[in-house]
Amino acid sequence: MEELIESFENQLIYLYDEKLQLEKGLGTSDPKEIVGQFKQLEQELVRLYGIKERYKKVPSKEITISDIKNVFIDKNRIREK
Repeated sequence: MEELIESFENQLIYLYDEKLQLEKGLGTSDPKEIVGQFKQLEQELVRLYGIKERYKKVPSKEITISDIKNVFIDKNRIREK
Protein backbone atom coordinates (compact mmCIF):
# COMPACT_ATOMS: atom_id res chain seq x y z
CA MET A 1 0.00 0.00 0.00
CA GLU A 2 2.87 2.39 0.77
CA GLU A 3 4.27 1.85 -2.73
CA LEU A 4 0.92 2.82 -4.23
CA ILE A 5 0.74 5.98 -2.13
CA GLU A 6 4.32 6.86 -3.06
CA SER A 7 3.52 6.28 -6.74
CA PHE A 8 0.50 8.61 -6.51
CA GLU A 9 2.59 11.23 -4.73
CA ASN A 10 5.26 11.06 -7.44
CA GLN A 11 2.62 11.38 -10.16
CA LEU A 12 1.08 14.35 -8.38
CA ILE A 13 4.48 16.04 -8.03
CA TYR A 14 5.21 15.43 -11.72
CA LEU A 15 1.82 16.80 -12.83
CA TYR A 16 2.19 19.86 -10.62
CA ASP A 17 5.68 20.48 -12.06
CA GLU A 18 4.25 20.28 -15.60
CA LYS A 19 1.52 22.74 -14.62
CA LEU A 20 4.10 25.19 -13.28
CA GLN A 21 6.19 24.87 -16.46
CA LEU A 22 3.15 25.62 -18.62
CA GLU A 23 2.23 28.63 -16.48
CA LYS A 24 5.79 29.93 -16.59
CA GLY A 25 6.25 29.37 -20.33
CA LEU A 26 2.78 30.20 -21.65
CA GLY A 27 1.20 32.20 -18.85
CA THR A 28 -1.48 29.56 -18.35
CA SER A 29 -1.90 25.86 -17.71
CA ASP A 30 -5.54 25.75 -18.79
CA PRO A 31 -5.82 23.35 -21.77
CA LYS A 32 -8.62 25.37 -23.41
CA GLU A 33 -6.57 28.56 -23.26
CA ILE A 34 -3.47 26.81 -24.63
CA VAL A 35 -5.44 25.32 -27.53
CA GLY A 36 -6.99 28.74 -28.19
CA GLN A 37 -3.56 30.39 -28.26
CA PHE A 38 -2.28 27.69 -30.61
CA LYS A 39 -5.21 28.19 -32.99
CA GLN A 40 -4.67 31.97 -32.99
CA LEU A 41 -1.00 31.47 -33.85
CA GLU A 42 -1.96 29.04 -36.61
CA GLN A 43 -4.42 31.57 -38.10
CA GLU A 44 -1.79 34.32 -37.96
CA LEU A 45 0.74 32.06 -39.69
CA VAL A 46 -1.74 31.25 -42.47
CA ARG A 47 -2.41 34.98 -42.89
CA LEU A 48 1.32 35.79 -43.07
CA TYR A 49 1.97 33.03 -45.60
CA GLY A 50 -0.89 34.45 -47.68
CA ILE A 51 0.78 37.87 -47.66
CA LYS A 52 4.12 36.30 -48.57
CA GLU A 53 2.58 34.50 -51.56
CA ARG A 54 1.39 37.82 -53.01
CA TYR A 55 4.91 39.25 -53.06
CA LYS A 56 8.06 38.42 -54.95
CA LYS A 57 11.61 39.08 -53.80
CA VAL A 58 13.64 40.97 -56.41
CA PRO A 59 17.18 42.35 -56.35
CA SER A 60 17.10 45.99 -55.29
CA LYS A 61 19.15 47.02 -58.34
CA GLU A 62 15.89 46.84 -60.33
CA ILE A 63 14.45 49.57 -58.10
CA THR A 64 16.23 52.62 -56.76
CA ILE A 65 16.08 52.44 -52.97
CA SER A 66 19.01 53.44 -50.79
CA ASP A 67 20.47 51.10 -48.17
CA ILE A 68 18.17 48.10 -48.77
CA LYS A 69 19.52 44.86 -50.26
CA ASN A 70 16.14 43.34 -51.17
CA VAL A 71 12.59 44.59 -51.40
CA PHE A 72 9.26 42.81 -51.71
CA ILE A 73 6.86 43.84 -54.47
CA ASP A 74 3.38 42.53 -55.23
CA LYS A 75 3.80 39.91 -58.00
CA ASN A 76 0.95 41.47 -59.97
CA ARG A 77 2.99 44.66 -60.38
CA ILE A 78 6.09 42.94 -61.80
CA ARG A 79 6.59 42.55 -65.54
CA GLU A 80 8.64 39.42 -66.18
CA LYS A 81 11.47 39.77 -68.70
